[in-house]
Amino acid sequence: MIMSAGKVEQSGDMTLVDAPEGYDQLWNKALVFLRSQAEQRTGSRVPSFVMHVDDDSFVRLDLLVHEVENWPQQRFYYGYIWDGCGNRKTHPIRNPSNKSHMPESQWPFDFYPPFASGCGFVLSWDLVLALVSQPLPNYRLLDPPFGIHLCGPPECCVLPDPVVPVHDERIRPYKPLPTFRSDTLVQHYLAPEEMKPFYVQALEHASSKGASAVTIGELASTSDCQHDAPQALYEQLVSMGIFRR
Repeated sequence: MIMSAGKVEQSGDMTLVDAPEGYDQLWNKALVFLRSQAEQRTGSRVPSFVMHVDDDSFVRLDLLVHEVENWPQQRFYYGYIWDGCGNRKTHPIRNPSNKSHMPESQWPFDFYPPFASGCGFVLSWDLVLALVSQPLPNYRLLDPPFGIHLCGPPECCVLPDPVVPVHDERIRPYKPLPTFRSDTLVQHYLAPEEMKPFYVQALEHASSKGASAVTIGELASTSDCQHDAPQALYEQLVSMGIFRR
């Protein structure tokens, strides 16, 4: 998409950054964006949170806005957290041909500190400022470096004390069965042609249930009966470690 600077200034809802393209540049691009926000957002324009979302993720803003009211405004790192609990396990990939390669020279350990899936995670503003306050290594992948520098050992952490991230199962890095679930906050891996149907389902559900007037828990308990069997199968496959949530 080509967007003129005039249009951006007129609407004020987009930021153009000078960053290289490519999967192996995602970490650099994220830091360039965070630095731009730290420079531009001053005084009364300082936000409480910054959210990173993949372009193939659908965000339920109608539900998320109610969550924000209860979030702490400092030391808040929130998302689907790979922390070694249950089936939320991952490890550094040492194969140089893999797009998520992590060389031992940058991270010598056999496991990562907790980190959020890049499909959709939130940082409080103090964490943004900490990340851009000092030079950080150049990585080929996006997600683990946030954990390394926010939750990692003292020699890597940009904070005096590492953050304990907040995990939320309603941020879904993988597709459940069925794909639409009423309590989903972020759904990853949606193809372009799946975005509108997901939006229509979300809109219909919000309209029929009055999403602005009920809690997330109530939304989750009102799933249509025809979804019970696929959901039960999905949950069983997750518990067996065949699927990831």
